[in-house]
Amino acid sequence: MPINVFVSVGKPFSPAQEAFVSSIEEHLKANDLRPRTVGRSDFTHARPLQFIDGLMDRCAGTIVIALERVCIERAFDRRGAPQEKVLENVVIPTPWNHIESAFAYAKALPILVIKDERARDEGLLEKGYDWYVHSTGIETEFLTSREFQGTFESWLRDVRRRAGWFSYRKI
Repeated sequence: MPINVFVSVGKPFSPAQEAFVSSIEEHLKANDLRPRTVGRSDFTHARPLQFIDGLMDRCAGTIVIALERVCIERAFDRRGAPQEKVLENVVIPTPWNHIESAFAYAKALPILVIKDERARDEGLLEKGYDWYVHSTGIETEFLTSREFQGTFESWLRDVRRRAGWFSYRKI
């Protein structure tokens, strides 16, 4: 029986993004995992935070796929301050990636982050937290890279271990 894993991803808006997300979903399924995503596999009409909370309670791990949602050609960080910095071509993913990452962390779910290499390193999508952040282009070949395969296998062991502790994994 497949193990539920929560997938945090915004709605893809380009064929390349859809192909990338679909390839990750297929990779999960090939490893006996069931991707659960709000707006993709699971739907609600109200109270999305409560819905996410309940859905994650039935999952043994989380994958965050942080793709471009907004591109800002030029902006300022700390405008007017001595530390002011000009930002160019900044890519920002959906804020739901941060919200859902925080939920997953609070629930002690194993987390694996895959971030568009152009996306800004900030918040829960930065390296240095209690999970690994893959920064990559959104080509499907990424899934066959040695780096991804190694961290995926490590994450998968943690997911299977957690799923063994709880009976909800089959829901």
